[in-house]
Amino acid sequence: MIEEANEPGGSEMTTSDGEPDCDLPEVAGIITGAEFAGDLLLAEYRTLRDEILKKMDHRTSLVVCSVTVSSAVLGFGIERRSASLLLVSPLVSLLLGILIVFYNMQIGVASEYLRKRYEQPLSRRFKGFIGWHEGMGDPNIRLFQRLVPYHLPLILIAIAPVIVAVPLAAALGSAFVAGLPVLVVVVCLFAVYLFELVKNRKLL
Repeated sequence: MIEEANEPGGSEMTTSDGEPDCDLPEVAGIITGAEFAGDLLLAEYRTLRDEILKKMDHRTSLVVCSVTVSSAVLGFGIERRSASLLLVSPLVSLLLGILIVFYNMQIGVASEYLRKRYEQPLSRRFKGFIGWHEGMGDPNIRLFQRLVPYHLPLILIAIAPVIVAVPLAAALGSAFVAGLPVLVVVVCLFAVYLFELVKNRKLL
């Protein structure tokens, strides 16, 4: 925090530590200008938009990786009749599924910030203006609109290996015992995945 000195006849500016700040008048002249404020807001908007696009790309890579790796491992497990190898498939899909939920949450937080901070005030001030995030509508309504075409496939990508691999591993009989430690981890990850999914449902 920056304060003005109260000494008579003095106009010296000080920082919150009480030390004089010789550069403060020049800095204050810059940061209080309307042009600086506009540039700062525009830079923040662009930075967050770029961050959202990068996270979308990372999310797509994770989805592709999850499908590819979990399917390959599941195929190897079936071929070799290995319970441990079968259970690695849901292990991978759930780990990547949790990361995908995390990326969706971060994208949702940034989108809501842009919608409330920038686009809602602009739409109220300028008739006819509708920003991208504002045009997407209420998050609660958007969740149901995207449930079947978007969220359901992502959920299935994460949990389908669990549904397939666990019964196949259990059917192997005595070989299933060797995979019990992996099964415990899979169950824990499944619980974490469902918890994160429910907790962040309004931001997905």
